[in-house]
Amino acid sequence: MGGSRAGGTPAPDAALVICTHSAEETQHVGEALGVALRGVAAGEAAVLALGGPLGAGKTCLVQGLARGLGVSGAVRSPTFTLIHEHRGAIPLVHVDLYRLDAPDLEGLGLEELLDRPGVVAIEWAERATGVLPPAHLLIALSFGGGDSDRCLRLRPFGGRYERLVAAVRGCGSWR
Repeated sequence: MGGSRAGGTPAPDAALVICTHSAEETQHVGEALGVALRGVAAGEAAVLALGGPLGAGKTCLVQGLARGLGVSGAVRSPTFTLIHEHRGAIPLVHVDLYRLDAPDLEGLGLEELLDRPGVVAIEWAERATGVLPPAHLLIALSFGGGDSDRCLRLRPFGGRYERLVAAVRGCGSWR
């Protein structure tokens, strides 16, 4: 597996594309990501930038992620509250920026959340490009051919996230 190139661009072979055929399979990918993050995010901040159209499965992925991180309780989209914090073996902060424009981010305190130990999963992360750290995992979700088909493209920015993607690559039937 290649390393990141200058400027934070991932090496061409570092990305992973996984196609799922149900909400449960999308959650399974999230769970595998959460389990892999237990080794990567312990005591440090890990940032997952989620993008894709409305209904593409971002919250579904975060629900599985929460399970993999050892979070108990329901995980719902924080569309109206913007931020939900969940306790678990590794804390999860779930952010949804759907209702915000980039200028509205200033009072949100997102930069502080990105520095705390744990995992920060940001839905509609394209609205926070100026706030995202150079090292993060970009997950682009898109619709597949069938009604419940989804494609997830994991693009790591930074060596730590390349190791994370490698771990996810090795733990599922999507190898």
